[in-house]
Amino acid sequence: MNTTSAPIFPSARRWLWLRRILGLAWLANAAFHYLAWVYSPGGGARALAAFDQARVAPAWLAPALSALHDGIAALGAERCALFMILIELLLGLALLTGYRVRSFLVLGLAYSAFCWLALDALGYPYGGGQTDPGVFIAYMLAFLFAWRGQQLIEGAPAAADPFRRERVLFGLLWAFDALLKWEPYFLAHFMEQLLPAAQGQPAWVAAYILGIAAAVQWIGPGIVAVLVAVAETLLAASLLGGWLLRYAVPLGAAYSLAVWSTAEGWGGPYGLTGTGVRGDVLGNVLIYIYLFAYLWPAGLRSARQ
Repeated sequence: MNTTSAPIFPSARRWLWLRRILGLAWLANAAFHYLAWVYSPGGGARALAAFDQARVAPAWLAPALSALHDGIAALGAERCALFMILIELLLGLALLTGYRVRSFLVLGLAYSAFCWLALDALGYPYGGGQTDPGVFIAYMLAFLFAWRGQQLIEGAPAAADPFRRERVLFGLLWAFDALLKWEPYFLAHFMEQLLPAAQGQPAWVAAYILGIAAAVQWIGPGIVAVLVAVAETLLAASLLGGWLLRYAVPLGAAYSLAVWSTAEGWGGPYGLTGTGVRGDVLGNVLIYIYLFAYLWPAGLRSARQ
């Protein structure tokens, strides 16, 4: 059922606008991919390099990714890039307009899973201070949230906790992130998560990140690293158990914004060759903020109306 033929109740408009925001994100992704892989000089080589993930993948996955890379090279990297950009444009437009939206939500989930494999190598390598399993698994969750939101838009009955299953999956993602934060390398090298984010940024962004880094240095990087690990552990526990969500959700969104604007450098540096994030997307933790918007307490209250 399309949103054009289903009645939109006031309590469902929240999910409608969140779906549209996801559509805008995919239009932005399509634009960044076009600039990085087609428009700018050397785009084809850059697109092919994005699929060169066998070097970081585990032994059981490397042969498949190597074969995929060779297949992209044989078909033509720019041709494959244009096909991916077309998919992203269609996803963005469908999410914005509601045209055959359920079909495109399924396509978006499958496409994000493909990108998680092909561009993120399932998040590998896990080590050396890595703090998350890659952005596309967050996009997979975004499509699951949007699917449930579409059901609410179309008048499906809403329980007191309408996104319970999606919340638990989000909690598992946070639990995995938290586990990575407790790795000794991360705890001992916290400054290495901040300082590289300032490279290549506009002066004001670099000054902001370096200012945060100076504050962390004054407090003590080890202390801040432990606080970060504790915060993510508590967020995971809250999302998994449904405890204190009224407080955990806005605090989690604020924490995600802080990480995105510092360690991820606002998703940049932005330019013709992309945003600096694997897959040339807008940044991992920005999508976490989007997922928290589905769980905002006001949203839970509106779903019960």
